[in-house]
Amino acid sequence: MSCECVPPYTPSLPSPSYSTELLPGERTVEHTRRASSQPPTGIYRRITDTLTISLKDQRPGSIHPIYGRGGVVRGDLILRTTNDLRSVTLKLEGLLLVEKLGVSITTNLFSMTYIMWNTSEGRPCPQTIPFAVILPLSFEDEGRACHLPPTFESSDSGPRAICSYSLTVELSRPRQFLPFLRASEAVKVPLIYRPRSRPHMPMLPSDLPFMFTVKSSPEEWHQIMWTVNMSHASSLDPVQCFLFIPSVQIYALSDTIPFHLQILGSPTSLLPFLEQSQTGGVTSNPSSAVTVRVYLLRQTGVIIHGQNISLSRVLGEGKMEPSQCLPWTHHATQQHPLGEGLGFLDWDGELRCSEDATVASFITSQLYVKDLIVLSITPQEPLKLAVKHCHPIRIVTDPWSDEVIT
Repeated sequence: MSCECVPPYTPSLPSPSYSTELLPGERTVEHTRRASSQPPTGIYRRITDTLTISLKDQRPGSIHPIYGRGGVVRGDLILRTTNDLRSVTLKLEGLLLVEKLGVSITTNLFSMTYIMWNTSEGRPCPQTIPFAVILPLSFEDEGRACHLPPTFESSDSGPRAICSYSLTVELSRPRQFLPFLRASEAVKVPLIYRPRSRPHMPMLPSDLPFMFTVKSSPEEWHQIMWTVNMSHASSLDPVQCFLFIPSVQIYALSDTIPFHLQILGSPTSLLPFLEQSQTGGVTSNPSSAVTVRVYLLRQTGVIIHGQNISLSRVLGEGKMEPSQCLPWTHHATQQHPLGEGLGFLDWDGELRCSEDATVASFITSQLYVKDLIVLSITPQEPLKLAVKHCHPIRIVTDPWSDEVIT
């Protein structure tokens, strides 16, 4: 029986170097999101004569401890003295208060009580007691599970609404002259609950020209259309309004939201809008023109016994400039003889929430914070009525990212 010779082998070439950066012609097949940031490592302390409450995982300099969705409230209870202590109790709770015309309703979102030490345990009370409690993800709202609302307090005017969270530590000792009765000392620490959220998809950068992106990527824009009627006495035709906003319709508190406004109609019907179009939203002669605004509006409302009362405030004013991207924008109206064909007026603009806005949109059965993009046209003749068209959107805490929110 003959044996075949094993063929000779040559050393393999060294393995290529790898990089997370794509080379020309390469593409990503699958990607695992990374955590967006390291958790904070600071410590918040509440110090009294008898007790120090130390809360971990806080940002240095925070006025109040802050927690996100499903956050872990952990830290230490440091007792100055344990003499005569009967028990040490920790309580974590969330409350929602709504009030209207003197009628108030308080809802207990959750309440969790833990006995950290008791004399019945038969062991001395430790000087330092560590603890860790996980915040619930939801509460029962009229029979259904609902996300916990963020920490919130309404303004002084309008309906009153407060959503608050707190950590309370209670120390129980016998009374000085009635030892069979207990005297309790409670230390309460307000907590800020700020659940993070973000859009499910990105939007185009605000510096890209609308006329370019609407043709190359029309799916990136959501079109809102409605008709503005003129007065019967003017005998002018109605005009069509087209407002384009990023199609995701979910925007972060810090996002710059691009929009495009186009008004289509006969040149004679567009004449009242021309002065604003030429001045980018500033009308020099209000009696002869209309005022066009695009802005963010926030509605805060409470519902008590089926009655809804709300208060609205402007969350951000849009900055508008006449579009000059293509020759068939608003300049075309000046080139048509009156009454001939249709003309266009175009504006590009940006929206941004004011810096004092820190709470995202949310809804419960008793309290809601809703956000809208509003197009307002304040009339002068020959408009029939003031136009105020509202389109619902959602405001979230964080801009879109491919990183994991922690």
